[in-house]
Amino acid sequence: MVQITQALAAALLATSAVGHPGGNVNRDILRRQAHLDHPERRTVQSCKRDLVASGWVREQHMRREARLHELRVAAGFAKPHELVRRNPVEVEETYGEAAACTIDPEATEGPYWVSGELIRQDILTGEKGAVTHLDINVIDTTSCKPVTDAYVEMWGSNSTGVYTGVQARGNGDGSKSAVTTNALRGLQPTGANGTATFITLIPGHYVGRANHLHTIIHHGATKLPNNTISGGTISHVGQFYVEQKFLAKVEATAPYNTNKQVQTLNAQDFLFQMGKKGGEDPVLKISLIGNKIEDGLYATMDVGVNPKAKQSPQPVNLWTSAGGVAAPNSPWTGYPDTCKYCGFGGGRPPTKRDAEVVEEVEEDPEPEVLEWTDQ
Repeated sequence: MVQITQALAAALLATSAVGHPGGNVNRDILRRQAHLDHPERRTVQSCKRDLVASGWVREQHMRREARLHELRVAAGFAKPHELVRRNPVEVEETYGEAAACTIDPEATEGPYWVSGELIRQDILTGEKGAVTHLDINVIDTTSCKPVTDAYVEMWGSNSTGVYTGVQARGNGDGSKSAVTTNALRGLQPTGANGTATFITLIPGHYVGRANHLHTIIHHGATKLPNNTISGGTISHVGQFYVEQKFLAKVEATAPYNTNKQVQTLNAQDFLFQMGKKGGEDPVLKISLIGNKIEDGLYATMDVGVNPKAKQSPQPVNLWTSAGGVAAPNSPWTGYPDTCKYCGFGGGRPPTKRDAEVVEEVEEDPEPEVLEWTDQ
């Protein structure tokens, strides 16, 4: 089991670290620790043996190699006959060590989730930046089989750190210009191999958080005639990140380099640090399609979920033909100044388990050593 020392937990809570401008991530820290401590917790790596034995790991590795090669051929950087394959045995041996996470209730949906988005693969809608072809494999960690009947929702900020469909003081310059577009937001169904595919951007940075993409996994939803979904349940809410050195190269390109907001590095983001614990890796595996970032990117992530889990994230807005409109009774309304749960980084009231963890932390009156411990 991986735990936060009481000293570190206390130190994190004392910082009132911001999750988005105006809010803090204290509750997310506690929620994440409760997840790590749960006796029935299973990760993607827990399923390694079954996924390798079934041939799924090898099949997905070969599919992803072929997809990257296809993108390179289409962009003029390779010939159809030039596909070079990596030894699949090596891939099987190292499976689950990178770009694999279990996005149990460990992260907040944040104040900028807009529900009612369209089912579509290309979610760029004219936004410019590091174009990324993103493959997300969803795995049921209770059965160790791919989830073939889910919808993956994806959203993130644009290259200059602004979320579309929302107007808020902490969202870029707070202008109304982003409310009328649904760029960089959408849903995709998982296929027979558990894969959902998007065309999006590497997200830009904004005050208080490291660059990240948000995701929500829907189960049992019904596709509507207007190409949206309704009903069903949400099992998990999570966030994906980008390796810092590679991200620095992205940030040096246009239009990322015009972003005037203060950047938070991965090492300074408590939710990122917690996401790296417990044998999980929420960092996307990214490959260049061409010779430079501007030529496009291919990214992958394996996500472990428990389809029977039920979470209740809260949208701030609903997407309509007129753009983003306020969701009734949203606890995020008025963010970051007057929202109902601005003080709770996760946007939800504290749970009984949160209170128990707070009590455990407060029992240590003299925290001295700030470190992670493996037990």
